[in-house]
Amino acid sequence: MIRLTQHQIEHGVFGLVTVGLFLLLILNAFSPAPAVSVVDSAIAVLVFGGIWAAYWRGWAYAWMLLIIGLTLLTIFGIPAATLQDFVPSVLVVPAITLIFGSPLWVLVSTVCIFIGMAIRAGGTGDYVDPSILTVSGMVVGAMILSRLAIDNVQRLEAAKREAEAERARAETERVRAEQQAEQLTQRNAEQERLIELVATLETPTITVADGVLLAPIVGTLDSRRAQALTTRLLEHVSAQRIQRVILDIAGVSTVDTQVAQAILRTAQALSLLGCHVTITGISATIAMLLTHLNISLDSVTIARSPKEALERYHIRQG
Repeated sequence: MIRLTQHQIEHGVFGLVTVGLFLLLILNAFSPAPAVSVVDSAIAVLVFGGIWAAYWRGWAYAWMLLIIGLTLLTIFGIPAATLQDFVPSVLVVPAITLIFGSPLWVLVSTVCIFIGMAIRAGGTGDYVDPSILTVSGMVVGAMILSRLAIDNVQRLEAAKREAEAERARAETERVRAEQQAEQLTQRNAEQERLIELVATLETPTITVADGVLLAPIVGTLDSRRAQALTTRLLEHVSAQRIQRVILDIAGVSTVDTQVAQAILRTAQALSLLGCHVTITGISATIAMLLTHLNISLDSVTIARSPKEALERYHIRQG
């Protein structure tokens, strides 16, 4: 099935009108008694050909000139000898108007043609005959109703296309949202792995002997890091049956009341699992600060270095 666009159909109408007038020009040129003079036919071909060219170049009002020109051509182009009789070709203009304009244009062009023909016929003849007017009105009315029906179908098709496009956009958005959600999930998983890696690097644990775990603390020990340290040490002690944990704080940049209490809470939590805790790396400055803050370390064992703590452990195991 051949599917033509509205623009292609309108060009076809322009072409039919122009070619039809050109054929009439040829017939009048070779007719011994032409109904219309050759000059008038040539002028009509040039005028309507020019209107078609203007429409081809995108002039939006060209179709209006076509309808007006065909209406005038129908009124004044029919020979005077046939004005008393109804010529079916007068309904060609409303049919062409139906393709371009609204139903109002169809009605106006039809009324103008019948009024013009009646005036030319002197108010007599078929163009004022009630039966002819009734039949013609029925035909034009059917044209208008068909145009309204076509417009409704076109609106429904446009709405259907818009709905399909909206569904396609919604499907595209859904797929994009799923992809973004998947990417976000992957990024979250990657961030969690990075957080775990950072936590591992922040609170490293080293098994230095059977049942002995060394946990060197470097940098600033805040509440988050202290909690991570406690959790990590508890997991290792519980999983590996660690008997002693050496907390080396020689790398801690600053020790205050909060840091000291965090270390003591970690030691107390480990003690609840039956693990002995030794704190190493306490400098003279830190010792004086702890004394000044009146913080007691009686619940833990103190050693100068992890090596000393390990030697004490081996001696006891001796």
